[in-house]
Amino acid sequence: MKSSRIEDFLKELVDSPSQTSKQDDVRRTHAILVDALTGMGFQIDWRRDPSGKTDDLLVAERPSLHTNDRRTDFITFVSHVDTVLDPTEVGPYRRVTTPFGIRAHGAGIIDNKGGLAVLVESLRLFLSRNHSPAIGFRVISSPDEENGSSAWHETYREFGVKSVAVLGFEPALDDGSIVSSRRGNRWYDISIRGTEAHAGRCKGEEINAAHEAARIVSRLLNLRDRLRSEFNNQPGHGISVHVGHIEGGRKRHNIVCGDVQIKLDTRFSNFSERECLHSEILKILNSPEENSINGDTASVSFKIVDDCPPFDENSETRSLVDELCQLIATSESRRSLQPAKAGGAGDVNHMSRPGLLVLDGLGPVGGHMHTKDEFLEFATLETRAQALCDWYPSLIKYCLPSQ
Repeated sequence: MKSSRIEDFLKELVDSPSQTSKQDDVRRTHAILVDALTGMGFQIDWRRDPSGKTDDLLVAERPSLHTNDRRTDFITFVSHVDTVLDPTEVGPYRRVTTPFGIRAHGAGIIDNKGGLAVLVESLRLFLSRNHSPAIGFRVISSPDEENGSSAWHETYREFGVKSVAVLGFEPALDDGSIVSSRRGNRWYDISIRGTEAHAGRCKGEEINAAHEAARIVSRLLNLRDRLRSEFNNQPGHGISVHVGHIEGGRKRHNIVCGDVQIKLDTRFSNFSERECLHSEILKILNSPEENSINGDTASVSFKIVDDCPPFDENSETRSLVDELCQLIATSESRRSLQPAKAGGAGDVNHMSRPGLLVLDGLGPVGGHMHTKDEFLEFATLETRAQALCDWYPSLIKYCLPSQ
């Protein structure tokens, strides 16, 4: 079978090493993406990580010729070039005929070099027909998504404010579904300080921080159950509250615990759930119940150490998303394809804000990511790129302000 343009580009990406831990390789692989984007009229910018821990973030923009303000009216396309494994561990790009159809293998082929290939090919196809679209395109590619892109969260938030839609090119779900919803999370570091005392001789002057921690955890679990009911959450979705770690005290039986630290993970499907959950957590943390005979109470403080926004299905855009699903289903001879909720968070989460259209999972279908058996379903490269190309006019029409 003769190779196509999208396969040639994918092979070049896959055979270029770009393990997250080897940022010089990441930069060289990013150069392949840069060549493709500059050939389509994109202007290239690099954002530096002030800490110097990662290589630069690639930001490529193709402003609309119909606006004088290139800071607005951008559809933002999001992906990453780094991989978990290296070609030396997995072998070079190869196409294999299997009982399940033709598959392609290679390091990072489904996560996320296949996504980059679909992204680039969909833009090539669209721009070959639409030389001067009425909206700007922005492509962002992370050098360290596999480590959480932690250096870029604030940058992503700023880009989200300046975007009219955000499209993520992580792999499609196993059944081919695109991702219309990902939960967000907030991580709290909670500190509780009490008053130590000898457990056998204290007369009420003690304040047991461990007892206060137990009260807080119990109240948090009751809150979780109440809010799940109020928001009608389905299992595996919506609000969750998990204590990941508790430590404190002097590791002695006979000393009243004087301090405790709790690491708390909270998750939520949308901004309403997030704000409600946070407000109720504040009420719990600001009203300690453990006290001494002198009327003193435990001291409770907290820090939010990670704050990842959610994105959720928007009733106003459901018909638009359904149109894309129908285009994909038709091109892949599927009976139907539905947008789906997915666990975990991605780079697009950090661009999310209320009212913004965010989708993810627009890359090809595949599996076994982060392993030596990583693969993609070869046919879905072309079908996903073509479906997106055909869908972009409807997306642009939705994104443009009403005249």
